Amino acid sequence: MRLALGTVQFGLDYGISNRAGEVQDQELDAILALARKLGVDTLDTAQAYGKAEARLGMYNTADFQLINKLAPGIQAVEIATSVAGSLQRLARTRLDGLLLHRSQDASPALFEQLAELQRQGKVGKVGASVYSPEELALWLEQGYPLELVQLPANLLDQRFLRSGWLDRLQAMGCEIHVRSLFLQGLLLMQPTLRPPYFDAFSEPLSRLDGWQPHLSLLHKALALIPALPQVSRFVVGVCHAHELAAIASAYAHLHPAQAAELATLACDEPALINPAMWRTS
Repeated sequence: MRLALGTVQFGLDYGISNRAGEVQDQELDAILALARKLGVDTLDTAQAYGKAEARLGMYNTADFQLINKLAPGIQAVEIATSVAGSLQRLARTRLDGLLLHRSQDASPALFEQLAELQRQGKVGKVGASVYSPEELALWLEQGYPLELVQLPANLLDQRFLRSGWLDRLQAMGCEIHVRSLFLQGLLLMQPTLRPPYFDAFSEPLSRLDGWQPHLSLLHKALALIPALPQVSRFVVGVCHAHELAAIASAYAHLHPAQAAELATLACDEPALINPAMWRTS
């Protein structure tokens, strides 16, 4: 099972297609129980995800790998205290992976602190959450360690796939996690329900809508997974256990799509593939 459970919805009202708001306690319990049953073994969280750390800490998550992200803007002098706070909130003694939420926060002093936490056994792999291939290139030019990287990829955003970075990272021995497989839920929305903002992108979205029309939106969104054998985990977020069940069911019945076919769906328009640029309200 290459699916990992994202936890942003456990701490924030997140996602363009999210009508449920923050996940309720009873539902969170059901989601974690189902994740275990399905063989999902990795949780992805962050200091910036509102109450997500504290809520996870109320459950026994010792049987999950836990990947965390440092708060954006963190300074080297804050690292030890910040990680200690996360461990306390999460009720864990160790983080299996720790990423910078923003790669521009990297500094030699910061990585000295992370290396010390690794020596103490409090942190496993270190790396960064990145947003573009250019950001990744700059990171490696600066010589920072990259044992684990999280990057966006979906049917519309295929930049890392087409640039050859996935093969390069794998050859370096870097573990790769993919987020934004559903593009914050946009790829799971019926075309008629998309906010007016997306009318400007009718051409790429029409190509997507017309591709494999016999497949459900969920099956279509997951179709990228077989094309990315270099990726260890695909992070998916849910608000309800039945959503996770549906994702797992679709995942179990994936059929590899032709690479050339997938390539026709790719779009490089930042205002579409970067949710930070969306203006939907």
